[in-house]
Formats: sequence, structure tokens, C-alpha cells
Amino acid sequence: MSKDFVNYGMHEPDDDVKIYKPDERREAPVLRSAPVESIEREYTEKSEQIESVDRPAQKRTVRRKEVRKYRELRAGDIAVPLLAAAVFAVLWFLPTTGWLRTLSFLLPYFIAGFDVILKALERISQKEFFSEALACTLASIAAYAIGQYFAAVLIMLLFRLCHIIESYAVRRGRKQLSELLSIRPDSASVETAEGVLSVTPDYVNVGDIILVEPGERIPLDGVIVEGISTIDCSPLAGKTEPVAVTTGYRVLSGCINITSPLRIRADRSYADSTVSKILRLAENAPENKSRQEKLIAAFGKYFTPGVLVLAVLIGLVPPIFNGQWLEYIQRGAVFLLISCPSSMVLSVPLAYFGGLGSAVENGVLIKGFDYLESLANADTFVFEKTGTITEGKFAVTDVVPEGLGERELLGIAATAEMYSQHPIARALRQASSAIVDAKDVRAEDIPGRGVRAYIGSKEVLVGNAALLEENGIGYKVPNRSGSAVHVAVDRRYCGHILVSDRVRRGAFDALENMRVQGVTKTVMLTGDVLSVARPLGSKLNFDMLKAELRPEDKLAAVDYLITNKGGIGTVAFVGDGVSDAPVLQRADVGIVMGAMNCQEAFENADVLIMDENIGKLPLAVKMARFTHFIVKENTGLALIAKFALLAGSALGFVPIAAAAVVDSGVVIFSLINSLRTMKSWKE
Repeated sequence: MSKDFVNYGMHEPDDDVKIYKPDERREAPVLRSAPVESIEREYTEKSEQIESVDRPAQKRTVRRKEVRKYRELRAGDIAVPLLAAAVFAVLWFLPTTGWLRTLSFLLPYFIAGFDVILKALERISQKEFFSEALACTLASIAAYAIGQYFAAVLIMLLFRLCHIIESYAVRRGRKQLSELLSIRPDSASVETAEGVLSVTPDYVNVGDIILVEPGERIPLDGVIVEGISTIDCSPLAGKTEPVAVTTGYRVLSGCINITSPLRIRADRSYADSTVSKILRLAENAPENKSRQEKLIAAFGKYFTPGVLVLAVLIGLVPPIFNGQWLEYIQRGAVFLLISCPSSMVLSVPLAYFGGLGSAVENGVLIKGFDYLESLANADTFVFEKTGTITEGKFAVTDVVPEGLGERELLGIAATAEMYSQHPIARALRQASSAIVDAKDVRAEDIPGRGVRAYIGSKEVLVGNAALLEENGIGYKVPNRSGSAVHVAVDRRYCGHILVSDRVRRGAFDALENMRVQGVTKTVMLTGDVLSVARPLGSKLNFDMLKAELRPEDKLAAVDYLITNKGGIGTVAFVGDGVSDAPVLQRADVGIVMGAMNCQEAFENADVLIMDENIGKLPLAVKMARFTHFIVKENTGLALIAKFALLAGSALGFVPIAAAAVVDSGVVIFSLINSLRTMKSWKE
């Protein structure tokens, strides 16, 4: 491969890919027999379906409710409170008294509070008796009843102001999601017997040839069959350099073609494409609630009805004995006003949503709020060496035969490993030019050891020292660094081959950065022998190292760390997603690097670093910790303010107007503070 073609987020040309020439263009079978007019009509009808046909009806209903709840701000949302405030200011300075003054203040009250009262009644009709709108309505009515006209109107105005700030904050949060949704391709140009036809991507079949012009987004995953161009992977992987691609390269949906037209053979349907999986994960992320959200929900379940009961008792019981109705109704109104934990309910998901959006902008996809919280609390990071700490691209560095030539030894090993997808097996095949006919080879993988193959009538063992020890075969210990692949034929030792894997660029800095952020323990797991793994572990300052591990041993090691972790800290496992699915699922948070090249990662991992830049791992930890800090900051401030107001109002120290200002101020501060999670980050 030419050094000018950087394999970044792309696969190298596959050997088994059939290259279609211009005169051999494949026609879409479902399109060939239908007239163009009927095809276009069918595509138009399908494209008008806003939701996916596979999406449950219940989810569609929920989504429509969310749209109503978080609608865009309208001019009236700002003009109405301003009008109410102006009318109130005029009436306040008019020399009215008695019942005329009482009636006159109903005008600004209803201007400011009409929508709030309607919302409260709507919630009551839906059997939601503990809504914030209802609490504000009751508190304002109580204030008006005791002659606190200023406080009554102020409560409604502050409620509207909080709504305006909330809408702005949610719009900011949804903006990041909308930018992510922009990777969704609108159409695909498919070559058919009638010519090139523009269709919706979910109508393209596997095997169809699609044409992607410069500046267009690649609609489906596939293999380039004609063309040389440059691909922009930043929509999937964050800030990245463009990638040069040519015939035989596999490209991913969502990337943008930059320089020249490409003909691509789709090898996955739209439902199984990379962009579709990313969008599904991003769409479902808010459904995975964080522990903090669950605690707030549980807190509100008991706090709100409890405070409402106290409000009624304070407002009605003491005056029976002392006759101070105005004083105690005012105290009860304050309780009503602060009965809803709105600042926490609104700001916490908004902060997590902003954290997820910031991560996506940097090429890190976190599947849910709960996984972001687990990543923020992770104090132990376990690394699979190959593919994370090292590049996972092995190369043969030395061949040490015993009783036969180097070429023959390398040919035997490569032949035995011809079916294996392990990186070492690929390195052996690339280094050998003496692989025998596949018809004469039968092989079985021995996980964590190597392979046992039968080449003709000969039994061949190719693997690590443990494989030979288990079969009672002696071997020589290499005197040079590198992973040793031992070879035995018919129980006779034939030598070993040394392969080496380069340490990933930036690995040392990434690990040190994570320690600065509070990661207390780093662990490296590898199947290499200890003599190979120890120098690397020492160089990168790992706290723990376990070598010569089989896949089940790595699972046991992570299970041990989780069982004995103590405290609230979590255990994160970082792998490449190829052969470590059980470990990824067992860890508190499973992280995959290079997820664009690993379809299994979308199912098994909790955090997906789309490219292979290890520097994005500490960045993801930093973003998660900052988001979690903002959440704790908002929650702590809200709890302190709530209980301080409760205590002060119960003792008669807090006027209702002051309580409205403080409670609304906490809501506004929390919402604005949550927007800090949406800032731009740098590695």
C-alpha cells in the first residue's frame, strides 16, 4: 500500500473484494423490472414517512410529547411577561385603594399567569397533582388572597422567566443533537438499468452500486469499486485529518466525499450501517438514566407531597389557635412555592445531555447518562494491551528455525494460521510467500494459545510457549525482545518467529493525563509472556500487570477488580472490541477504541471512541468528570436553598416575594450552569 494512503478509520483493500469495472455495473434487482415512474412514486411515498417503520408506536407518541414540551420560543413567550410587568408597574403607582386596587391587579396577574393556570389545569386533568405549575398557581392565589399582590404577580412572572431560560437551555442542548443528526443521509444515488436514481437510503439493497459526488455524504457502508478520492471522517470521529482512499477500500456511511466521484458497492443495509447505529445510540442515550437522576426522582416522589401537606397544615392549623391567618397562610404559600425540586429535575438531565453532546463532537459516543456517570466515577482502568496501548499491527522481526530453513518455517506457520483473524496471524501471512493450497489445511483455534492445524498428514502447532508446554514439547526461550510464535511439527520443535507491535503514539501522555485527573489504578492485561510484557508495563508506569492470559483469564481478572474495588469508584475496561466482548460487558463501563472499524463494539461497549486516537480517552474522562461535577454542584445548591427556605419560612423569616426570587434564581442559575457542559474541549 502506498504510504500516501493513510488507513485512518478505513479498512485496507480486501483480497476477496470483486472489483467492478465501468462496463460491469451491477443493477439493483428490485428496480430492474419496474418503470421509472412507479419507482419514483414508491420512493416518494416511503420518504414521506417521518418515523422509521421499525420504531414502536409508543416511542413515536413519547417523542411528540417531548416536542410539545420543548417547543421553540415564540415572540409571545417574551412579550406577554413584559406586558404584564409594565401593566403592574403602572397600577402599582396609581392612587387606588380598597376593592378597586384588588381588582385592578387581577389584570397583570392574569396576563402573566393565564398560561400557567391552564398548564396546571391540564396537569390535573392528566391526574398529575404535584406539578410545578399547580404549586405556583396555588402559592400565587394564596399570596393574592392575603393582599400580597406584588408577590402574586412576581411568582407568575418568575415562572415565565424560568420557562424562557429553560427553553433556551434545552434548545442549546438539542442543537448538539441536531448537529449529530445531520450525519443522517437524505438520499442515495443508485445505479439502475434506467440510469442513476435518487432514493431514500433504506431502499438501497446490499450489493447495489451507489454514486457519491464530491461534497456529498456517503449514505451507506460499502467498498469502493471505482475512484480515488479523499474522505472526511470528522462527522463520525470528531476532529480528524482527511483520509485518502482508492479502489478496494471500505468506507463508512456518514463520512463526506471531498475531491472526486466514487462508485461504492453497499455491503450493509441502511438499518445496519454505521450512521444508523450511531443515531440509534444517540437517540436512546437519554433513556438510560443516571444514578443521580434516579435519586432525584425518588427524592421528588416524597419531597413534593410531603411539603404540600406541611403547607396545608402550616397555613390552616396554627391560626385556629392564635388567629394569625394572614401570617400563616403566607408561610404555607412559601412552602407551596418551593415544593417542586424543579432546578434539579431540569438541570441534571440538561447537564448530562450537554456532556454527551460535547463527547460526540470529539468523536466519543457514550450510550447513556448512566454510562457517563460511571465513566466519571471510574478510578480503575484496565487495558487490553493489543489494539489499545499498542497499535495491534504486528510485523515479523526475526525467524529462528531449528532443523529447517527460515522460509520453510515461516511458510508452515503462515499456512497453519491462514484462517485466523488474529493480528499476529495476519503478520505471519504477510511475511510469508510459501503458503500451501488451502484444500490441504484443516485448523482449529485454541483461545489464548494459538492454533492446531493439519497440513496434509502432518500435525502443526503454532502458538505461544503455553501451547507447547500443554503438549509436552520442549522449546527455546528467545534472547531478543518481541512476542515469540513457536512452531512444532509432529511433536518436534522447529523453531520460533518473533513478531513485534509498536506502542501507540501518545500512550504515555494519555495515561499520565488520566492519573492527573484522579485515576488511581491502571492495569494492563495481555496474552504475551511476562518477559515481553514487563518492559512495556514498566515504561508506561502501569500499577498492575498480568501476562500470559487467555480470554477467560482476562474476564476473571476484571471480575476480581470489580468484586474488590470498594467505595463508589468504578472499573473501566478499554479494549479493541474484537475478542473481548465478555470483558467489555462485565466491566462497570466498557470502552472500545477504533469503534468505526468494529461493528461488534456498537453492541458490546458502553463508550465508543470512534477512531484509534488514545488521546481521546483522557479527554472523555475529563468531560465526564466535569459534567458530573456540574450535576453535583446544581444538586447541592438546590438542596441547600430548598431546606434553607423551608426552615426560614416555617419560622416566619422569609417573605413570599423573597422566596420566589431565591427559588427562581436557583432554577435559572442551575440551567445556565448546565450549559457549561456544552463548551468546546481540546485534547
